[in-house]
Parts: sequence; structure tokens; C-alpha cells
Amino acid sequence: MGTSRSRLSYKDRISHKKRRFRFLGIILLMAVLYILVTELLIQPWVLGSQSMAPSYPRGARLVVMPYLLRNSSGLRNPPERGDLVTIHPPYVKSPSWIARILHPLVRFVSFQAYSPGKGFVEEWEDGVSFKRVIAVPGDTVKMENFVAYVKSASSDFFLSEFEMSGIGYDIQAPKLPPGWGPDLPLSGTIPPLQLQEGEYFVLGDNRGASNDSRYWGALEEEAINSRVLFAYWPPKSFGLPR
Repeated sequence: MGTSRSRLSYKDRISHKKRRFRFLGIILLMAVLYILVTELLIQPWVLGSQSMAPSYPRGARLVVMPYLLRNSSGLRNPPERGDLVTIHPPYVKSPSWIARILHPLVRFVSFQAYSPGKGFVEEWEDGVSFKRVIAVPGDTVKMENFVAYVKSASSDFFLSEFEMSGIGYDIQAPKLPPGWGPDLPLSGTIPPLQLQEGEYFVLGDNRGASNDSRYWGALEEEAINSRVLFAYWPPKSFGLPR
């Protein structure tokens, strides 16, 4: 009886080990599939600031598609006016290769709630920011009272950002103190700026809480990471980007 119990216990240990290895293998396979899908096809993101309010408040959950296909002339299927994109801000240091490897793994195990480095920098210094494309290469853009006006290379007239994009999104503008003239900083007025090849002008919808092209100028095409495909939270933001 003792020998039988010993043999049975040994078999149980082997069986438990096999189950543990199978479980770890499944987790590893899921992690690899997640990394492949999110790096090549779609990525879920949680908006970490109020820069895209009121349509997309802090905590909004969005699905984006990376811009992977590039050729000698730049992005294939480049973003258009009004598109929501994720960017790598020019003032943020590029992540190390270790961070680029760890980033999707940490997001996988935390269900997108945490990213390497998050919590150690201010929200306006995040390595990935959501912005709206206001003007594309060749456009001339200016701003008056926090509304952007765009003139295409083939036009002699400025049209508002809403007319140029054809998208009815909302913006949120701060109230300025009495007597705050257009020549003062943060007045919501910028002089005309013509974009060169490979340059984009991007803004946050919340014009009082966004660090964008008003402060650091035109964005190089290489800094555009992905395009927003869909918003699934909160319910009022549900649907295609607007």
C-alpha cells in the first residue's frame, strides 16, 4: 500500500507540473498574440488627460491603428484634417529599447491601466498623446479666439477647422481675464504658419488644457504613431471618432 501511495503521489506531482507548464504556456501564447496584434493591427488605449474634452474626457477608452506602412515620401494613407491621432510629443525623450519591449507586456498584465514610467511624469509629459490633426502639409494655419483657420495650398481663403475637416466636433476654450489682448501669451491667437512637406499642425480639443502645436510648432510626420478608429467608453463617446 505504501508503494502504491508513493507511485500515485509521484504521478500527481508530474500531473500538477504539466498543468502548470500548460497554464504558463497559454499565458505566454496570449501575451505574444497580444503584442503582435497591438503592435501590428490595433491597440487599446486609455486617455490620461483632459486635453481632448469635452468629447473625450480623461479615462476615455479608444482603439487605435498604428501607422506601420511608410515609404520614401512619408506615411502611406496619411492622416487627414480632423483625424484623431496618437503622437510622440517632440519634448518627450524617446524610450529605450528595454522600455519598448516592456511597454506592451506591462499593458497586457495590467489591462491597459499602467504603462512603464506612468506616474513618474506629469500628464502633459506622457510619451503618447492624443491630438486632432488641424492642418496638413502645404496648408497655412492661424488661430483666432482659440478657433483654428486653415487655407489649403490650392485656395486663397481661410476656412474654419470645422469647415475644412467636415467634422462637427466640440472644442473647449478657456475664459481669458478682462483686457487680455491677442498679443499676450495664451490668448488663443497665433499668426499664420505655413506647413512644409512632412509637417502637421495638431491641437487638443480642450484648448485650455492641451500642450500642442501652439507651443512647440509643427509636428514632424515621424512623430505620428497611430490613428483613432473607435471609442468604446464612456457611453457618450461611443462610436467612430468625431
